[in-house]
Amino acid sequence: MRTNCFTLLRYLFALTIFCNHLCLLTGSNRFLFSSLICVGGFFAISGFLTFNSYNHTPNTFYYGVKRFRRIYPPYVLAVLFGLGVGLLMTTMPKSEFLLHPQTLRYMAFNLLFLNYGQPTLPGVFETNIEPFINGALWTMKVEVLFYVTVPIVHRLIGKFGKNRVLLPIIICSLVFYYTMLAMYVATDDKFFYSMTHQIIAVLPYFYIPVFLLYNFEWVKSHIKTLMLVSSVLMIPCLSTTIDSFLLPLVLPVWMVSFAYGCKWLLFSAHWKDISYQFYLFHFPVLQLTIAILGTASPVLIALVALPVTVIIATGLHMLTPATSSQR
Repeated sequence: MRTNCFTLLRYLFALTIFCNHLCLLTGSNRFLFSSLICVGGFFAISGFLTFNSYNHTPNTFYYGVKRFRRIYPPYVLAVLFGLGVGLLMTTMPKSEFLLHPQTLRYMAFNLLFLNYGQPTLPGVFETNIEPFINGALWTMKVEVLFYVTVPIVHRLIGKFGKNRVLLPIIICSLVFYYTMLAMYVATDDKFFYSMTHQIIAVLPYFYIPVFLLYNFEWVKSHIKTLMLVSSVLMIPCLSTTIDSFLLPLVLPVWMVSFAYGCKWLLFSAHWKDISYQFYLFHFPVLQLTIAILGTASPVLIALVALPVTVIIATGLHMLTPATSSQR
């Protein structure tokens, strides 16, 4: 189970999100493909590995401490890094900035994984295309809620069986997702679109891999077929303009089959994983680079921001080894 390509996939997704945010923040609008593929991919990896870990050690207290140590220390540092960038770049007097209600709300909301409550800081990045300090943190509340469900679902599976628990979760979530997507198409109301990114709608990304985990012997015996079929079905999911109807169903299957079916890439299983730290810090580094370099080309901004983010992520990985494993 430990020999897989998940680390390689994490790096590919993290780099793609970096490139997509680079395009968004520089106004070039040349996205590689939908960021939901990358975010959903992170959720899928997390579901498979987190549930596998809990199956081996089904102790809720130990699980909670372990998740906290992996997720929260780097996350807090990312929030504080955003505050430090804001202190450096704000157009307000420093003392006024630190005591400003927006600054206090930024710290309070973001430390509680509620980035949407206050994503900006006063006088910071006001001339950038987007004023957000760290637009990547919105996924963290969903990730944390996923973690909360693991002990509950694990206990229900032990009582009622995997199929009676996992299949209703997946089916109900898909019904909700497709309903919200249909309502958005019919009304063009962004509220319905936003609902397609909330935990109820994205549960398949987390729990289809869990279903595959509980049927892993069957998955291994059909790995090549699963990888071929899911790879073909992933092609229409690469659109940057629509959330594919197939994506919640196909992506988790593709992730697991690719991770265990591409034996020529299994060497990546031994790589150090700094993708989580990279994900947390890349957005404010990009924003800071854009604010300093102004109208410089996206290529130049990437050449500056990418190595800076890698250095920060690597340093944080070395300082907090407890966070270096699965996301």
